[in-house]
Amino acid sequence: MKVEASQSRETAEFRLRHKYLLAVLESMPQGISVFDHDLRLRVWNKGFLDVLNLPAEAVFDGVLFSELIRIPAMRGEYGPGDPEEHVKRITDLALKFEPHRFERTRPSGFTHLVQGEPLFMNEQLAGFITTYTDITERKRAEEKLQQQHDLLETIIESIPSAVSFFNRDKVLELHNQEFRRLLDIPESFLEHAPITLEMLFRFNAERGEYGPGEPNAIVQALLSRANTAEPHHFERTRPTGQSLDVRGAPLPNGGFVTIYTDISERRASEERELLAQKVFAHTPAGIIVTDQAQRIISANPAISLLSGYQVPEILGRSIFGLLELGNIWTIDQIQQEIDLHGTWNGEVDVQHKSGSVAPIGIRVNRINDAQLEQAAHYIWILADITERKQAEERVRQIAQTDSLTGLPNRLTLQIRLAQLLPEARRHQWQLAVMFIDLDRFKIINDTLGHQVGDELLRDVAIRLSRVVRETDFVARLGGDEFVILLPAISSPADAAIIANKIIGALSSSILTGPHELHTSPSIGISIFPDDGADGDAILKNADTAMYHAKAAGRNNYQFYAAEMNQTASERLDIEHKLRHAISRNELALCFQPQFCADGSHATGVEALIRWHHPTDGMISPARFIPIAEETGLIVEIGEWVLRNACREMKKWIDAGLKPIRIAVNVSARQLRRRDFCEVVAGVLAETGLPPELLELEITESSVMENPEEAIDILQRVGRMGVTLAIDDFGTGYSSLAYLKLFPIDHLKIDRSFVADIEVDLNDRAIAFGTIALAHSLGLNVIAEGVETDDQLELLRTNGCDEVQGYLFSKPLNSAAAYAFLHAYDNVSA
Repeated sequence: MKVEASQSRETAEFRLRHKYLLAVLESMPQGISVFDHDLRLRVWNKGFLDVLNLPAEAVFDGVLFSELIRIPAMRGEYGPGDPEEHVKRITDLALKFEPHRFERTRPSGFTHLVQGEPLFMNEQLAGFITTYTDITERKRAEEKLQQQHDLLETIIESIPSAVSFFNRDKVLELHNQEFRRLLDIPESFLEHAPITLEMLFRFNAERGEYGPGEPNAIVQALLSRANTAEPHHFERTRPTGQSLDVRGAPLPNGGFVTIYTDISERRASEERELLAQKVFAHTPAGIIVTDQAQRIISANPAISLLSGYQVPEILGRSIFGLLELGNIWTIDQIQQEIDLHGTWNGEVDVQHKSGSVAPIGIRVNRINDAQLEQAAHYIWILADITERKQAEERVRQIAQTDSLTGLPNRLTLQIRLAQLLPEARRHQWQLAVMFIDLDRFKIINDTLGHQVGDELLRDVAIRLSRVVRETDFVARLGGDEFVILLPAISSPADAAIIANKIIGALSSSILTGPHELHTSPSIGISIFPDDGADGDAILKNADTAMYHAKAAGRNNYQFYAAEMNQTASERLDIEHKLRHAISRNELALCFQPQFCADGSHATGVEALIRWHHPTDGMISPARFIPIAEETGLIVEIGEWVLRNACREMKKWIDAGLKPIRIAVNVSARQLRRRDFCEVVAGVLAETGLPPELLELEITESSVMENPEEAIDILQRVGRMGVTLAIDDFGTGYSSLAYLKLFPIDHLKIDRSFVADIEVDLNDRAIAFGTIALAHSLGLNVIAEGVETDDQLELLRTNGCDEVQGYLFSKPLNSAAAYAFLHAYDNVSA
């Protein structure tokens, strides 16, 4: 009985404990389940049913695990797919009896934490125990906290400034991307967490962010300041030039937040504004700001210099009160231009406080109100253009005045002519145009130098200005060309009177330093309207008449006549064709033999040029040689003659002709060239002709243009072995004092004296006197143009050494000349 009583007490105690255990399980907030090793449910509480939303009738002792999970599987709580597949998958996992922990959110929105552990009894696997904790509220709190965190992070990232948060241990806990970008911190640096404030200071110090200095000292100074835990605000300029506004604030927990703002643009804007203020205050141009009614509301100090008014004196006044618009602009016109285009610029006068006026350039710009889109202000910029106007006047003076003589130039002549012709038409006036060219100027300029030539031109300008009326107009076109306009003349005779005065004014010598110069004018005159209907025509015709004055012997005047244009046109035509004559092989040489006066033998030949044009035929040297001289083409032609003449003579000698001299004419232009001697030497070397067989014939007038220089050149040529002859002797104005100094070998009596030697006693006296003079100087004499036996006899009996002319031979081409000379040598031999 005692045993039974004892067992009864033990059973009661077990049941009581079991009751207590069940009460504990039921009172727990979690759901609890215990499955045995066959996955049959053995222990559970109400929370198990509530958490998993299981029907009470489905939960009983020994129900299979798979049967219970089929219920939520059928409800789709394990996701889409076949429920049985989910049941099998989860059952297989449970059979492993492995610890597990996971969270599962049911479709109802409730979330529970599932934690399972294997259950051992007597060290044998007996099943597993699982708790199910409803964590829905906790998850919701976490999600809310995460949302708040995300919102805060978004706000921080959206801040246009860099933000950093260091905790009380000076460790970086929070920063935004702008912090990394603005401070140029590489991503690799931030990867080495935790990042301390000291690490950041050292990184920046070592790359020079804080300026020069020892990095450790800089870091310690910064840490010391950071430890004070006080708010700070300062500006820092990075090495890149970027300006940062740095503001830091300590937090109650010991950390601190720092905000870095890029103020580079603001700083630049402030600097630009300061610069604008300096420019406004110090610019030499006056700047005025006006309101919509053009009342002055602001002005810079330069306005005081322009107007004489202090800035306060003009505030509130109309801008137009300072301006003298004249007759060009009105206030309404200017305002209309500004309204239409938003800007206006022009030149007016500014009215000075003293009463004087000064020219200014103005530019106005309208400044619109951005919102109202209408004029808010006007900016007036005023610049003193007095110096520019003076410079323009100087430039105009330079452009219209000849700098050498001070006379009006070609441009001014054209302007004046354009003014006078309409007046002449209106009043039926006659107007004379005088085209003046100075004779021998080029010779003076080339031989004595440009400085002497310039002095001569200045003197001529003064003399021309003195002989005309106040209403007349004297201009220099350039070189030695002048033009005089004589308006309102009563007849061409008035122009002739002025022309004679000009000739008289230039007849006296002009002294320039040690030089006594002589020049004379060749004057061409045309009359408006008889000789041309416009300025170009009467100028051209006066020029044409001037060339006729030169052709008529110079130092005279010629009125224009219509037939002159024909001559001028022919002259231009010859000049044009002559420029291509050499390249097109149109020039040729012929040769006229020269003989001993007794006719015993030939002494030489003279090379004479001929021009056979393909369409014009034979053109006389008398027509083209003067044009070649005037245009300078004679230099190229003369060198061609010299080379070919020497080449022909060398060819004749090589072919068996007895050596004789060949005479080549040299022009004044050739003689004036500095390389003349070198050209002669070069031709002799090129052709192989012995120098003593070459004779250069130089006109009397060409050597007298500059005797001193001619003597030097002729002496140099003579030293080569070349012989020299004075051609056309007696037609010029030789000085015997110079003649005896010239290293010449022959004098040639001009054909004009030989032609009438039989009947004209004066010509005979000149010819015989020339022979006597030459012999007294030790020179031989050649007479050219000998055509009769009587002429020959007179010359021979009076001592003439050599003769040349049609009596012996006309000029022959190369082959004929060679044949003639070769035959003559054989006969004379």
